[in-house]
This record gives sequence, C-alpha cells and structure tokens, in this order.
Amino acid sequence: MKKLAILSIILFALAISERSQAQRVENKPPLDNFYEKVNNVGKEPRPYVPVREADVYIKRRLWRMIDFRQTFNQFFYFPIQPVQDRVSFMSMVMTGLKEGSITAYDPITDDFTKPLTYEEFIAANTNIREVEIEDLDNPGVMIQRTDTSSFSNADVKMLRVKEDWFIDRQRGVRDIRILGLCPVIQRFDPQTNEFRGNQNMFWVYYPECRDLFVNTEAFNRHNSALRMSYDDVFSWKRFFNSFVTKADNQQDRQIQEFLTGWQLLAESDRIQMDLLNLEEDLWEY
Repeated sequence: MKKLAILSIILFALAISERSQAQRVENKPPLDNFYEKVNNVGKEPRPYVPVREADVYIKRRLWRMIDFRQTFNQFFYFPIQPVQDRVSFMSMVMTGLKEGSITAYDPITDDFTKPLTYEEFIAANTNIREVEIEDLDNPGVMIQRTDTSSFSNADVKMLRVKEDWFIDRQRGVRDIRILGLCPVIQRFDPQTNEFRGNQNMFWVYYPECRDLFVNTEAFNRHNSALRMSYDDVFSWKRFFNSFVTKADNQQDRQIQEFLTGWQLLAESDRIQMDLLNLEEDLWEY
C-alpha cells in the first residue's frame, strides 16, 4: 500500500512537471487557477420551449429598469476594468459590439429597425469642446484647451429591459421572454451639475445576445465555483432587482408621465402583482 502511494505521488509530480515544461515551451502564462475552467467554453444557450400563436392566451408587454447601484445588482457594474476571469456587464456588451457578435440598434425606438455600427456609436458619443483652464506656468492666466470625452462603460449605471409576459395554454404556465436590453446613463449639466434626465444609449436584441451571454460568467459573491452565466441571470433565474417603468397601454405612456414619487413605485408594484396573480386566478378551481 505504501509503495502504491509513493508511486502515485511520483507520477503526479511528473505530470505537474511535464505540464509546466509544456507551458514554458509554448510560451504560455501560468494557469491562474488550480484547475482549468471549461464549463463556460463554447456553450450554447438552452433553447426556449416553442410557443404557437394559437397557444398564447394572454400577453402583456413590460418595460422595466435594473439599477446597478442597488446592492443586489452591483455584479452588473463591477469590475469597472476586467479582472482575471471577471468582466462587467457593459464590458461584455461593448466587446460583443466591437467584435460584431451582437448588433446595436438606434435608441430612439425599441423596435430594432435601425442598426448602428460600433464606430457610429463611439462617434456619436464623443464630445469635443473648448474649455478654459488656468496656465500652470502663469497663475491667474486662462488658456484654451480642447476637451475630448467619450463614452465609458462606467457611465452606465442602469439597464432598461423590454419583455413579454404571457400565458401558454398548451403548457398551462405563465412564461416570460426578454426581447431587448438598453444601457442607460444619467445626464448632468457640466456647469451646474443639474440632473437632465436619463438617456438610452442603444438597444440590443436579446435572442441575438444569448450566445455571448451564455459564455460569460456573472460574479457570485457567495461561491466563485458556482457562477451563473448572464443568460442564466436573464433567461432562467431572473437574478436581478428591477421596477416596472411601463406596461403596454392605450396612450403608450410611461408611468413617470402621469405619476411621481412614491406613487410611481406603488403603480410599478401594482402592475407586478397583477401579473404574478394572473396565473393563480386563471387556474383556480
């Protein structure tokens, strides 16, 4: 038994040595882990259950907002710069846009009709202006300088979600399908720092994003060995806090157009509860 144990240790040491030599020969950096992660490599998104139009008994369209500043949602925002195997939600999306694996659409409407290239988006969100600053070599003397500021991932602190809630009579369940995501930034007056409102940056079509999302992990603060993919976060676990900003209505109005303050949040909760109770009321005997 002792000889077998010693032989096992020797073989293990030889395997480690050969692996280290192979890495040095191939000029690869050392593995920053004690095992090789393969679970999220080349994965394909789990397909939705097919739904026929005839089986959609009730459908409601919602728009909701995810605020990255909420403690529960901060895994969307951090890390601001990629760290080891972790990237923020916006870093993932902007990489997908730059590589062409996903498409950005004009933020004016959310019907995905006008695509934007990565270059067009960056050009439209680069601000060039003349500013006056004090000359460090001549105190009290103001000089003109060109200030160039462009879009930064860290500017995005909210995410708008467009989704459909429906009752599938064939399966007898309430289901949800996300259609689009839209990063949102807050605009402030550069002189007075007065809040000017939220600005939609671009829309992405969620079904097109699933291949990218399923291969990117979201941070798990409790256990790094059990991280979800971003496709799990949105499609299956709905692992985020949010509030409803609009439900499809006759006037096509957002809630903030006719309610403010606590009444806005109360209306958001009412819409949410109506949808959650819909399934129970429908199948109650």
